[in-house]
Amino acid sequence: MDNIHRDAVVIGAGISGLVCAYRLISSGADVLLIESSDRVGGVIRSETIDDHLIERGPNSSQGTTEFLRLVSELEIDAELVEGDPKAPAFVYFDGKIRPVPNGPGTFLTTSALSLSGKVRLLAEPFIAARADGGEESIASFAERRIGKEAAERLVGSFVSGIYAGDPRRISVQAAFPRLAALEAEHGGLIRGAIAKGRQAKKSKTIAPGPTPKRSVSFRTGMSFLPETLARKIGESLLLECSGIRISTEGGSSRYIIEFGSAAGDQIVTCDQLILATPAWAAASLTKKIAPELATLLDEIEYPPLAILYVDYAENSLGESLKGFGFLVAPSEDTPVLGCVWNSSLFPGRAPKGRTLLTVFMGGARHPQAASYEDAELISIANTELQRALRANAPPRVIGITRHQRAIPQYNLGHRDRVGRIESILAAMPGLMLTGNYLHGVSTGDCIKEAERIAKCCHRGQ
Repeated sequence: MDNIHRDAVVIGAGISGLVCAYRLISSGADVLLIESSDRVGGVIRSETIDDHLIERGPNSSQGTTEFLRLVSELEIDAELVEGDPKAPAFVYFDGKIRPVPNGPGTFLTTSALSLSGKVRLLAEPFIAARADGGEESIASFAERRIGKEAAERLVGSFVSGIYAGDPRRISVQAAFPRLAALEAEHGGLIRGAIAKGRQAKKSKTIAPGPTPKRSVSFRTGMSFLPETLARKIGESLLLECSGIRISTEGGSSRYIIEFGSAAGDQIVTCDQLILATPAWAAASLTKKIAPELATLLDEIEYPPLAILYVDYAENSLGESLKGFGFLVAPSEDTPVLGCVWNSSLFPGRAPKGRTLLTVFMGGARHPQAASYEDAELISIANTELQRALRANAPPRVIGITRHQRAIPQYNLGHRDRVGRIESILAAMPGLMLTGNYLHGVSTGDCIKEAERIAKCCHRGQ
């Protein structure tokens, strides 16, 4: 049995663990990255089926500064593809898709809101700010600021699209802190947006780094990024590690990691241990060394999600698929959360003359749907797509993915829970957590947080 020491051990080779390990290695640290599965990327997983490029996890990423800077550093800019920054998004209700307003002028002409809904939204600057600073759901916040109709059709559908969550349970302070800050600091959303615009013009400063992009991916899919990072990390990455156990060395802050690998049983000690797994896996790993921490991590909800990939002939659809796709208003009596129009967003997603669509079903509002039989999922998707896109023929199903635990929910109480988690970690030198369940669920958020954790580790060496 080997017994070695490393400066740092990272457990979990999703995007968070890969970025953290890559940054630590780049800073000169001796790092071991271990992963229980036979592949890297975590939920990021691209696959080609019958000439269709599908994503079993996120379909794209926002091109944040951190994301684009990493791409440039890895010298893979040529593989990056950008979705049309002006591509419209749609909301689906009453059996029709309607364009989401994307500017002040379009709010007046959109069919997504009734006349009374538009009037109520335009009254937002005259709505008094909330007096107390308590936590509030995004549904309550939006209804209070812009009215029930806009909250339901625009904000509620957006929350379902990002979190597969229930807007009446998601915390605005935890999930959308910038929105909450606009009211707290400026008295409202429109006032805050105007003030932010004036501040930007007055400062006339250009933020360092690349210009952010609305939606990006890679020519061969999202998996290209984690696979590139894995190649850079090289022999410091071990896959198919089993029976991972964590303990501490006597009264010291040194950590002991035991696991099985292709090379046999391993024992590794380290001064810095970074858990880059989902919350429930981190809970299992820390149960013996930090039971209170494990309990808090286990409380984070991950609803189930089913994803269908379907193909249509271009001439079989009555609606033009020029746009990002559509999200479903929570008031609709359907387990469908939304539909991404992959072949309209990026090149090479479907054969010529065909379209590839990704349909999301289940989530926090309809958790039972993720366990429906394949035939029932297909039937529901077919019915809704025929109504929304006026399809004159059923789609061809390319594949189905099921996630029993999909996207972490930043429900009411999340901020307090994260605060308690961080307090416990502060008392355990060398132990750190990173992942999409703490400070943002997007790929860009994960990269930013993983880089922050790597910097903390580097300073602690």
